Amino acid sequence: MTQISLLDVAPTLAQTLGISLPKSDGMPIASVKGWNCRNAVLLIVDSLGYDLYRWLMPGMENTSCLAGCGLEYRANTVSNRTTPAIASILSGLKPDHHGIYDKAGAKESSLLSLPEIASFSGLKTAVIMEKNGAEVYEGLIEIVRGIPDTLDPGEFDREACRMTLEALSQRPRLLVSYFIGIDKTVHMGRGPKEIKEAFMTIDRCLGEIIYTADPNTLIVLCGDHPIHAGQLKRNHEPYCIALVLGRSGDCREKLISKYGALR
Repeated sequence: MTQISLLDVAPTLAQTLGISLPKSDGMPIASVKGWNCRNAVLLIVDSLGYDLYRWLMPGMENTSCLAGCGLEYRANTVSNRTTPAIASILSGLKPDHHGIYDKAGAKESSLLSLPEIASFSGLKTAVIMEKNGAEVYEGLIEIVRGIPDTLDPGEFDREACRMTLEALSQRPRLLVSYFIGIDKTVHMGRGPKEIKEAFMTIDRCLGEIIYTADPNTLIVLCGDHPIHAGQLKRNHEPYCIALVLGRSGDCREKLISKYGALR
């Protein structure tokens, strides 16, 4: 059985959008091709390890719907650090191949990541993330929104959601959004209750995206690494992240059938 990795995210999105990566250490997830999606939304959730994801799932209606109408994987990560992991998600390359290990390295790198490749291929592209990360894309893609990482975890993710929905109204072919609430909550020493509240914000945002996006949109929810501290920290290998993929139209129909309206 083929082991899924976060290295497979960029090739899968590239396949969906009909563009090519210069090179990749990952492979497209084959079954997604049959969904015939035209657009793609990637939601990167900092510290969404697979163990944490399974613990969070009860009560997360929109995320459960995405997994239920699509695919859910316990995917291998490539790093326990945010910057190299996100660079791998957006390039399909291992850290020793992309060479990006910190924010300064991201700004200095000549590597073309998926958002840049999509934009250069004529596809309207949007990136919403913390301010330092967003600055990498200024002048290179059509829609760039940066969020100060000094914000409270909940405020950051609510702002990320607001900006994501605003960008989605402009109908980009590729939209990448980054949510930091879980990671910041953990590093502030807060507990399981606050971690669940942080993910509830993301789950609500996912529901709005499902209802707003074009029906032929591939939605990907992806962690970068497991959490680093606290009661829910994983202390041994394998270190895996949650990777959930679904087609927005299928998920919307399922949510309407179950609840009748946006939750």
